[in-house]
Amino acid sequence: MLLKNARWMVCVLAVLLTGPAAALTIAFQGDGTVTPTGGPDPSGNLPLLALGDYAFNGVGGWQLASPFSFNLISGTGTGTFSFNDGAFGDSLFGSITTAATATGFALQYTILGGTGAFLRASGAGHSQVFLMGDPNNPPTPYREIGVLHVPEPGTLALLAFGLAGLGMTRRRTGGAAPAASRRQ
Repeated sequence: MLLKNARWMVCVLAVLLTGPAAALTIAFQGDGTVTPTGGPDPSGNLPLLALGDYAFNGVGGWQLASPFSFNLISGTGTGTFSFNDGAFGDSLFGSITTAATATGFALQYTILGGTGAFLRASGAGHSQVFLMGDPNNPPTPYREIGVLHVPEPGTLALLAFGLAGLGMTRRRTGGAAPAASRRQ
């Protein structure tokens, strides 16, 4: 009986200690170029490709590839992004939305996955892109500064482990009547 209660207490403690998943905050910045990959369509959508070299929390070696479409009429756009670290095989990828600003673009990131340390990552972020040249004379150099928030996969795994253990403990007891009530 004591062993059964100890297992149950360990499972509850694991669940309580993990709480909500802590977010890893990544401050990033980079430089690159944005280039049209075709002309605008009749609706004003201009296909673009942003490529750049980035640092995550001050550590360089990250590359960005981001094909997106920017509507010249509405001043907004959508697309995808992929940050890759060639040295360790880590990546983050997902979707972006953009809106024109006086100096470039404001971006909203939605993280949909990753590899390596960011396997099955999710999260969000935002940034400001400053155009450093004439957009009518591509490729246009830019500088981007932003933040990404990614829940730590280790914390999520610990939470899942604790919940699974709690479920297994409940299944073993199977809702049977306590020993004291069976004796009466």
